[in-house]
Amino acid sequence: MLTAGTRPSGPRRVKFGLISDVHQDVMPDGVDRVRKFVAAMKEAEAAFVLQLGDFCWPHPRNKDFLEAWNAFAGARYHVLGNHDMDGGYKREQTVAYYGTPGRYYTFDAGPMRGIVLDSNDPGGKARGYKKFIAADQQAWLADALRRTDRPVCVFIHHPLDQGGGIENGGTVRTILEQAEAANPGIVLAVFSGHFHQDYALEINGVRYVQINSASYVWLPEGAARETYPSEVHRAHPYLRNVAAYQDPLWALVTVDLDRGQLVVEGTRSKWHGPDLWERGAPETDYPRDKCRPAISDRRFVLRQPR
Repeated sequence: MLTAGTRPSGPRRVKFGLISDVHQDVMPDGVDRVRKFVAAMKEAEAAFVLQLGDFCWPHPRNKDFLEAWNAFAGARYHVLGNHDMDGGYKREQTVAYYGTPGRYYTFDAGPMRGIVLDSNDPGGKARGYKKFIAADQQAWLADALRRTDRPVCVFIHHPLDQGGGIENGGTVRTILEQAEAANPGIVLAVFSGHFHQDYALEINGVRYVQINSASYVWLPEGAARETYPSEVHRAHPYLRNVAAYQDPLWALVTVDLDRGQLVVEGTRSKWHGPDLWERGAPETDYPRDKCRPAISDRRFVLRQPR
């Protein structure tokens, strides 16, 4: 439990940038999207940037893409997405390529601590891509929450908050809820990607914020079509399966403990070509209030840790 004597001294405010699901190995303009994000974060004087997964394969052809990311002079953090190991790569190879401390880890940024999780553990019933957090990582998370000397933001690829995300999301939510119940305000928010949607909700006192893809919404097969020049589609065969955003999406997040608020400043774009529903995507699976080329502005009132 935090006390006045254990809280870190120094500024009580920090700004950071979030981007998710760039999918460099799908998009023809991933380098440009990351360059625009980095330029915006430099202008905003963000303390650090973090990508929430589905970034790029650890392949030599993505050297320019990674260099564009590394052009940000401040701290840079990575979350492993399920597609970051496509092409037969292992998690350890992607970790080494990104230069991160591990598959899951913590970092400090002014008044807050970041907790990065890896939702690609073996386990669960899903075939193909795994959506699971194993017992050893659960124990590590619980210990990290007990030991923290400052409030935390949790960063993870697969959402914890609803079906289609992590298979044992309820178990992981319980760990977070127990920490929040023991010390209200200790969990500032949980940020995730993967769904390519725009929404936020609260479950049992913990906030969950879905950061939309920087690039697109994946389409059902019947809605797939070519919207770029034919030579671009030949070079990027998965591109016909996406409804792309004209401009990249990202969020600038400000944690201000003195004002007791967490502010998300989002971005907006337009569809490249027809929207999802013009292409035949069903609204039951692609709700208009979540599947859109935008990340919403949000403002949350923070609880003060005891």
